[in-house]
Amino acid sequence: MEQQRVSRLQRIVRSKAFTLFVLLAVLILGFGFLSPVIKRGAMFFHSNTLKTTLQDLSIPAFLAIGAGCLMVSGSLDFSQARVGAFGGIIVAAGIQWWGLNWGAAIIIALALSAIIGLVNAILVNELKFQPFIATMAMSSVIYSVMYLVATDRTGQIQSTINFTNEGLTKIIDWNLKIGSFELPGTVLLLLAAFVVYGLLLSKTRFGRQLYLIGGNATAARLSGIDAKKTSYFLFINCSVLSGLAGIIYTGRTRQGSLLALANDQFTGMTAAILGGISFGGGSGGMGGAFLGLLVIKTFSKGLAIINVNTYLTNVLSGALLLAALTFDYFSQRSQRKRIGI
Repeated sequence: MEQQRVSRLQRIVRSKAFTLFVLLAVLILGFGFLSPVIKRGAMFFHSNTLKTTLQDLSIPAFLAIGAGCLMVSGSLDFSQARVGAFGGIIVAAGIQWWGLNWGAAIIIALALSAIIGLVNAILVNELKFQPFIATMAMSSVIYSVMYLVATDRTGQIQSTINFTNEGLTKIIDWNLKIGSFELPGTVLLLLAAFVVYGLLLSKTRFGRQLYLIGGNATAARLSGIDAKKTSYFLFINCSVLSGLAGIIYTGRTRQGSLLALANDQFTGMTAAILGGISFGGGSGGMGGAFLGLLVIKTFSKGLAIINVNTYLTNVLSGALLLAALTFDYFSQRSQRKRIGI
């Protein structure tokens, strides 16, 4: 019994989740003690820091979930940020220019996002494009379409479309009061999404099929799994979640922007890889992706509080992505050696 406990403890300590948890703790303590030293008056240990960090999670969280599910199956989508910006532009234009109520504008935005995902799936499954080529091409197409949507009646392209709508604002800004602390409603939504998708991957037949498709496509085909049908669902799901992220951003800022989510282009993918979802597919889960996202946003928030140059922040964020990809590469190579491939 004692040996079993030691073995279980060793597995926990060696897991990616434990490593991320330790890294998160180090970041919190490090920024907490360094922030008042580096910048006078800066406070990392503050309830407002926690609230804004949680708010910042809500947008890339849905990108991470969509990207994570695709990556588990061995695929990817580089059009997520543009789909999100497109969804936001549709909502803003729908409310401000087309006279739609906020509910109809959101439904149209999500429906168009789903169509984009469907087109991505067709390009990959029917025309046999590589996923990164298909989705990067779609990203360019979406950007051009956004310019058309953002052209006003005078023929001028508006980089941002400002709007006011009390109904949408009230929903996006809704908070759950816990004592003196207010938990943003969007955080509850993202937590629910992580739980649902986490259970979908770990506890359902569909989730097991995704891991098999990503880990060994040939074995999945021989097992009778319809990988093409699954791919259609995953691409549509990824685009819809990206559209939802863009709608949340638009509702929060009260404007649709051509450059919305540009800084989160690779945030979801980085979080998924940091959390143990392999770039080659077949491994990882939503719990790790959530921890990876917490690490990324805590890192960004800490740098912002100590007033690090924005360009340096982008450099460090890019370095974090490179580190995650490098670690994933060596992890996959180690795994192939163990099984003799």
